[in-house]
Amino acid sequence: MFLIGFFHLEVKGESKKFYDKKYFNNEIGKKYFPTTNMSGQLYFTIGSLSESSSTESLHFTYENKIRLNTSFKGSDKLLTIIESGNAFDSPLNLDLQSKKGETLKISTLLYQFKLDDEYELVIGPKMFGYNGLAGKSTAYNERIAILDGSNYTTSSGIGPGLVISTTKENGFNTTLKIASDSNSIDNESLHYISQVGLTKTNYGGTFTVNLNNEFNAYGLATFYQPGNFPAISASIEFKDDNSSKNIKNWVIGLEKSLVNKKIGIAVGTHNEEEKIAYEAWSKVNISDKLKIIPVFFVRENNKATQELGLSINTQFIY
Repeated sequence: MFLIGFFHLEVKGESKKFYDKKYFNNEIGKKYFPTTNMSGQLYFTIGSLSESSSTESLHFTYENKIRLNTSFKGSDKLLTIIESGNAFDSPLNLDLQSKKGETLKISTLLYQFKLDDEYELVIGPKMFGYNGLAGKSTAYNERIAILDGSNYTTSSGIGPGLVISTTKENGFNTTLKIASDSNSIDNESLHYISQVGLTKTNYGGTFTVNLNNEFNAYGLATFYQPGNFPAISASIEFKDDNSSKNIKNWVIGLEKSLVNKKIGIAVGTHNEEEKIAYEAWSKVNISDKLKIIPVFFVRENNKATQELGLSINTQFIY
């Protein structure tokens, strides 16, 4: 009787331990532990601009950008971008150059989360105009050289913003955004940005409106990626700043991925005088963490001569 009772208790005890362990593992599997991923990019830019009123000497600048992505439940994202750069006096004015100053500063700070399967909300104290927009406007990388197809429609400075967007399974998306170009939110600083878009695997586009106290802007953009051929992107936008002239900005770009490199060429307007510019660039992969980006451009100015720019940019990824 003693042996029977002993083995009965032992088996019952082992069953209880196994059940507790299984229950514990199930509870752990249901929980999501907050995670933070950090990545960084450092650019060295050396270049020169001919026919410049400032100087024709070489210019050497840097940009350092650190990205922190934090998720608390897997479907959300707290994005913090910290950057610095000394391109204050560089006449190149490349998009990959930064004028944030020698001291590291937070340039972007926002929190993005889903309300349900379709709706998404983005809120933050430091956002650019394009942050939070659900649509894809171009397949051309406008963050390298000098041309930008959304100069006015996504221009709201760096300040607080609130965005709500929805994306359907068929690729149709809409966005409503309230943004400010200063820490205070009032009628003088508010920007109302709305966007309607369609994003498919090989094509898409957007229609974007930016209404604010200084100007109203309307833009139409589209792109097409035809298989092995270069991706084609085109955009046009109009800016009405309550003057007698409506300012037009347009860009047409081609981009192609090759073995260990990307190549892009574009033509469009580069300032409010609607002067034409041509640009060409290539991103060459030396390794996964090192890339060389030569950039060449020709742009018209208010003088009879044209400006020719050439730069070699080194990208370090860490």
